[in-house]
Amino acid sequence: MLKTCHYLEKHQGFEITIIPANSAGIVDVDDIEKAITNKTALVTVMMVNNEIGSIQPIKEIGSLCHKHNVHFHCDAVQAVGKIPFDLNNLQVDSLSISAHKIYGPKGVGCLYLREGINIPPLIHGGSQEKGMRSGTENVAGIVGFGIAAKLAQEKMHYNFTRIEIIRVSLSNNWGAVQLAIPR
Repeated sequence: MLKTCHYLEKHQGFEITIIPANSAGIVDVDDIEKAITNKTALVTVMMVNNEIGSIQPIKEIGSLCHKHNVHFHCDAVQAVGKIPFDLNNLQVDSLSISAHKIYGPKGVGCLYLREGINIPPLIHGGSQEKGMRSGTENVAGIVGFGIAAKLAQEKMHYNFTRIEIIRVSLSNNWGAVQLAIPR
């Protein structure tokens, strides 16, 4: 996400504001509100940090963005299949996910757009994807993504519990608790 923002800043003239996170890796919603100006077009936030696992207050950030009429994008790549969430309750305008993060095929992703959100096409030409992206769909990749999503959903509780046991173990003197996790 940061590299894309830096690209927009360097090559497209956008002004980027980066909100610092606290020691737990969480951004403060009040800090986001203070940074929003009448020029703010987009707020984008990773739902789950891929390095330390912190989970951002996405619903609250979404509500804030809607209050200020700012498009809110959520990068949920690290969240899908790992934590439960409901798109209807998140207050996001757009959300991106990637198949390979849930053991699906590489090169397949999904961009959710809330009803009423219109963005220009990425690739012009055909009428596929309601005119949003021309070209033949990768049917095998889409099916693989769907199967991976179904499996991730079915195994989410087990995986979440397993990771929580490991987290507690590591926080208790780096492995003082012995783990017996069924495979």
